[in-house]
Amino acid sequence: MTVEDFCKWIGSSNFKDGDRLPSVREVAASSGASTFTVFRAYKKLASQGKIYAEHGNGFFWGTKPKIEASAREYETERVERLLLDAWKSGKISVDNPLPSIKDMCLSYATTLGTMRRTLEQLRAKGTLERKGQGRYYFASARVTSETTEILLIMRCNPNGDFNCLGERELSFMRKVYVEAHRNNLNVKALGYFEEEGAFLDASGNRIRLEDCRGCFGAVVSTMLVFDINKLFAKLATTRFPVAVWWEHPLYDIPRALKKEKRFAFFNLAFGEFPGRIVGRFLKKKGLTRIAFVSPYHMSMWSRDRLKGLKNVGLEVFEATDASHASPYDFMQEPRTHARYRQILMSLVKKIPPVDAWVVSNDRVGVELISLANQGKIPRPPYMVSFDNSTDSYRNRLDSFEFNVETLAEQSVFHLVSPGITLYKKGDFRELSGHVVEK
Repeated sequence: MTVEDFCKWIGSSNFKDGDRLPSVREVAASSGASTFTVFRAYKKLASQGKIYAEHGNGFFWGTKPKIEASAREYETERVERLLLDAWKSGKISVDNPLPSIKDMCLSYATTLGTMRRTLEQLRAKGTLERKGQGRYYFASARVTSETTEILLIMRCNPNGDFNCLGERELSFMRKVYVEAHRNNLNVKALGYFEEEGAFLDASGNRIRLEDCRGCFGAVVSTMLVFDINKLFAKLATTRFPVAVWWEHPLYDIPRALKKEKRFAFFNLAFGEFPGRIVGRFLKKKGLTRIAFVSPYHMSMWSRDRLKGLKNVGLEVFEATDASHASPYDFMQEPRTHARYRQILMSLVKKIPPVDAWVVSNDRVGVELISLANQGKIPRPPYMVSFDNSTDSYRNRLDSFEFNVETLAEQSVFHLVSPGITLYKKGDFRELSGHVVEK
């Protein structure tokens, strides 16, 4: 068949506007003609306006519909959302240029024009700046200050020591120092002793925030700080930018400070997203019937993780106890370990046959592994946890890793360039993570 024969055949095939035509390979295979001949026929029909091509999708009958401005806007919004997802996960770093436009087109399955429009819109907002012909960077709006010192405020004991900090807090602290050094900043660490509402230096001396007004900014952890209002009443008297690691229910954020541009609140562990990510991880493995085991179900973070698991479509059996909110609660009771084990054993005895156990954190997972090794509880078919602590590596426990490095990176970036972010104005800055398999 000649090119003209193919054109006549396609024209008599009763295709309707918008119908997708068979691929060039399909037509060539069914007719015995070469793909080159079929392709030439399609190109001739396209030049006559009878069919049109969509990049990556093939050929369609009729006239190509005009893309309305709203449709273009929707596509740029989708790409911007994907960029935000990469920002949350740390795949896009504030310290490096964005990937090339070509690479981002491939990653986000979009056209060169859409990608450029999205990046230019972000540049117009002041989020990005362009260098050269096509490389984009996060804009630099470095705050001017007479000093290059930032505060790092973490909870401490009455002597100003940080020996009460957990593994995740210490990792965060180390990373803040790395990021500060990268930005040519010095770190002044202050301990917050909550019982007295005092800020202490390494020698246990009281430090007034009023005497730190020349600082560049402050990074603050609220991990296991219970009277939030007391702490933020002191921070409200400062004038420099403040990045807050928020370890409390989202609705407890002080409203007045949330509206202030100089305050940025970062969510590492609260909300449903850790449960959703673990749920999707399990579904990819074909594990859809699970038990959620938590002796800390009084806490909002435990309940939110359960919601996240359910919201991805898993069938969940709840093995929970709501008499405690955290390991800290157990420490206030006599015979702590015995009581803790008793609750865990009572919870797992109720679990029916399932594909996997999801436990509320590594502490629970390690204890269950110990009980199973002793023959006191049945061994789970598979178990995954949250925290990705050192103990999870010792015990080969797959666990969700919270993105502490990105938290520290973006916290310091907020001090250097407040207001420059991919988050929408007023958004709570939620960071994502991933499951680490051992």
